[in-house]
Amino acid sequence: MITIQDLYNIVVKKVSNETQKTIIRNNFPPQIAERMCSAIDRQENTEHFMRLLNEYNEWMVQQQRQHEAVIEFLRQYRS
Repeated sequence: MITIQDLYNIVVKKVSNETQKTIIRNNFPPQIAERMCSAIDRQENTEHFMRLLNEYNEWMVQQQRQHEAVIEFLRQYRS
């Protein structure tokens, strides 16, 4: 589950990335700067996707446990 700390870390990382991109744009030629900034953006997107995937996996495990608990309850109820 995503916590308040996780959200805080996401915001801090976003601000850091934007600061890095500003520094890059101010110190490199446009062609190089855009490639470097695109790499930062792709890394950020990958991190968000991985976080989403992990959340989904945790949810699926929870769903499986709930399903198993219901099945076990029904087995005991029938006995």
